[in-house]
Amino acid sequence: MKALRILSALMVLVQLAACSTLSVQSDYDPDYDFSRLKTWSWVPNAQPSQDVRINNDLMRRRIERAIEQVLAARGYRRIDKGTPDFQVNWFGAIDRKIRYETINHFYGGIGYGPYYGAYWPAYSHTYPVEYEQGTLIIDVLDGKTHKLVWRGTGSDYVTEHKDPAELDKGIREAVEKILANFPPRREKKTVDQQPEPASR
Repeated sequence: MKALRILSALMVLVQLAACSTLSVQSDYDPDYDFSRLKTWSWVPNAQPSQDVRINNDLMRRRIERAIEQVLAARGYRRIDKGTPDFQVNWFGAIDRKIRYETINHFYGGIGYGPYYGAYWPAYSHTYPVEYEQGTLIIDVLDGKTHKLVWRGTGSDYVTEHKDPAELDKGIREAVEKILANFPPRREKKTVDQQPEPASR
């Protein structure tokens, strides 16, 4: 298998578009009251990445438009003036990684008895495969304290996508999956029943 490589700047984070192998996780402050959140704004002057494949006008617009659309669909309202209930920021990264794959080579043929038509391992070969992984992080900060209260992360392989419309759709789907856990769902706490007073 050949190593996966990026062929142009518009291929950034694009396997996030497929979403079939997108790995998503989230973390949050369990003591924070997410139910009061109604309005939001972007963290001002934030730099999403030092990588120009991510930190460019085309990619920033795609990701920010997707985040805005998903939050609006959830009923959150973006404001440009005043103090919002929460702020949103995002980061992107592309990391070069190596995984190891093993191929078993088999001998086989016609035999007799229990080995009739059987195949058995001859030798194994393990080799490194180089690939690139794209990661998108979405942060939610309290609007007054500016402290991080929720973080969602999505990671996947980076592959080639040449169609801008396909890229838009893929990023939207990735953002939807990442924000699916926002706000976090809390399990309802059961109230312990009070013991009945002893009869006199």
